[in-house]
Amino acid sequence: MNRWPIILITLLTMAVSGVAHAQATVTRSPASAPTLGVTIRGTTPTTFSISSTGAVTRTSGNAIRLTSGSVTTPTLSINCGLLNLSGLCALRYIRITITPVGSSSATITRFRMGTLNGATYRSGSAPAEGATLTFDINPLGLLSTATFQLGMDVTLAANAPSGTYGFDYVVTVQLVQ
Repeated sequence: MNRWPIILITLLTMAVSGVAHAQATVTRSPASAPTLGVTIRGTTPTTFSISSTGAVTRTSGNAIRLTSGSVTTPTLSINCGLLNLSGLCALRYIRITITPVGSSSATITRFRMGTLNGATYRSGSAPAEGATLTFDINPLGLLSTATFQLGMDVTLAANAPSGTYGFDYVVTVQLVQ
C-alpha cells in the first residue's frame, strides 16, 4: 500500500489546523558571549570593543586586559526548521532582537553586526550599532539558514575586582508580516 498520499494529507491537515507550529529558531555558537579573559581593576569604567571578527580594543577607561589576542565571537544562526507549513516561516519576514543582560560588573553596552550570510535585510542595509539591535530579514525560503557574527562593546564597572567576568545577551526571533 502506498503511504505517501496519507502522509501528505496528514501534513496538510496539520498545517491547516495549526497543529504543527513552526517558528523561526535561533542558535548561538558558542552558546555564551565571548570572554575578555583576565582583567585588572580600573578606577574608572572601562570599555572594551570586540569586533565581529574577534579583535579586542580598549576604547576608554584604565582597566587592563591581561589576556592577549582575539576572542571567539558568537555566530548566530536563524532557520525555520524542516516543517514550516503552518506558520509559513519560510515565506514571512523574520524580526530579530538582540538585548544585553545586565550585570553589576560587566555589561554589554553596544552591539554590531558582522556580515549577514544566507539572507538579506528587509530594509536593504545592516542595522546601525546600538545598545539593542532590532532588524528584519527577508523570508528564508525552504531549508535555508541565515548566519552572522556579533560584535559588541563591554563595559567593566569602576573598581570591579580583578578577574574574569561574564556578560550575556538574549536573542529573540519572531515572524512578522
